[in-house]
Amino acid sequence: MTLPMRGVLLAGLMACLPVLAKDSAIPMDEEEKQIATDCAALLDQANTRRAMHVVRVQLQAQGMKLVTQGCPFVRTGVGNMQQVLDVRVQVTDSDAAAQFVRGPLADGEEVDMGAVHLGMPGQVHQVHQVHEVHEVDQVQELGAAQQEEVSPDVLFNRQWLAGVMKARGLQTVQDHWWAFVPAATRN
Repeated sequence: MTLPMRGVLLAGLMACLPVLAKDSAIPMDEEEKQIATDCAALLDQANTRRAMHVVRVQLQAQGMKLVTQGCPFVRTGVGNMQQVLDVRVQVTDSDAAAQFVRGPLADGEEVDMGAVHLGMPGQVHQVHQVHEVHEVDQVQELGAAQQEEVSPDVLFNRQWLAGVMKARGLQTVQDHWWAFVPAATRN
């Protein structure tokens, strides 16, 4: 093959690379597409999309994978709902992950951070109707009872995740260890 012919062939291959790269991308399943759609507005705030990418890269190096479950709205105070990033951490390399988190670790399983206690608005409303005078006390007691059931390893893992996310500009939502929002920016 002559030198000019190689140049033409190489130029032709280079022109095809963007098309080949696009076609060879791993397609997202329907659940991933739905999560991406639900979270689009939240991820577009400040540098949230970039922050989540950096967290994913960091966790991958630590033998774990950040999994975004979705972006639900949660009660963040009396009469206040806020959209949050609902995340979990999955172990991909238990030996590497053991250097960062505690508890039983198995490849393909979630890091133990305890159960998610997300009271439905109807359940919370019923508690308020029964104990109208002491509704704030009842909600606080419910939160305290849930905290008492948490092991030291779970508390450590929750604090670790909060630290990782905070370092990238995301803050936890009170009483929801799995929920994160972009930190308030200072003007």
